[in-house]
Amino acid sequence: MSFIDVHHHLIGKQHLAGMPDWSLELDKESMDRMGLTNALLSLPVAGAPEQTRGINDMIAGLAAKDPKRYGMLACLPSAYVDAALREIEYACDTLKADGFCMPSNASGIYIGDDRMDEILAELNRRSATVLLHPTKAGGEIPSLLVTDLSTYEYPFETSRAMIDLIYRGKIQKYPNIKWIVSHAGGVLPYIAYRVSTVAQENKAMPLTSDEVMSSLKTLYYDVALSTAPYVFATLKELFGTSHIVFGTDAPLRYEGPVTESIQQLKSYRGFDEGEKSKIMSENAKELFPRLR
Repeated sequence: MSFIDVHHHLIGKQHLAGMPDWSLELDKESMDRMGLTNALLSLPVAGAPEQTRGINDMIAGLAAKDPKRYGMLACLPSAYVDAALREIEYACDTLKADGFCMPSNASGIYIGDDRMDEILAELNRRSATVLLHPTKAGGEIPSLLVTDLSTYEYPFETSRAMIDLIYRGKIQKYPNIKWIVSHAGGVLPYIAYRVSTVAQENKAMPLTSDEVMSSLKTLYYDVALSTAPYVFATLKELFGTSHIVFGTDAPLRYEGPVTESIQQLKSYRGFDEGEKSKIMSENAKELFPRLR
């Protein structure tokens, strides 16, 4: 049975400090042990144009070594609009990328910002699939006891980026972009009702409450770090199993916890076998036709 990981990173030599050892061979061995058949390699960065081109060439080179197993999500120099447009063309036409991985903000510019419109318009024209990945918030973060941003700030960051994108009407303006939201949408599913009521109470909002909820339901939600039963139940209730995809956050999330997440999905009684098959691979195949 196919088991596709849409949220799967690589670690380049320049990123090894403080990171787990990584190579394509080690990754394939780990995937075999866990039962993952395919993965979309990505790096959630938005650097300078030259740096981004080098990263995309590196990802493409790694994926090309085992194309039956790996695909690639290209990154973009999102703070440099003209360069980003060139990189979309290069990634799609030359590297044959399966989609893109974009951080929630690039140098403090969030994906819903009007300065991103030319980039979104081109992604829309190409009917691109985009994995939205959180990064450090575009502002100061208060000093708290828990300093690991992945614990709480990244889910909040994912949510604020998507809420801004939705409130600005960009989901409706660029309907051909297929968005995958990392980590089950951050906190978005749990505040969806509250998010929709803002449009009802604030007459200056460009969207109605129904339009906000409709926009939320067009998104896809990966379950990296989000495989608890109550998360599954919430996603199914709000969005249906056709909009849930499997992700791991490997190798930043180690093999043991990922294996546990796989078992949590397989053993969850709220999904029937057909629904589990959708989440494990069929929904991803719709988003990434090459993996069919």
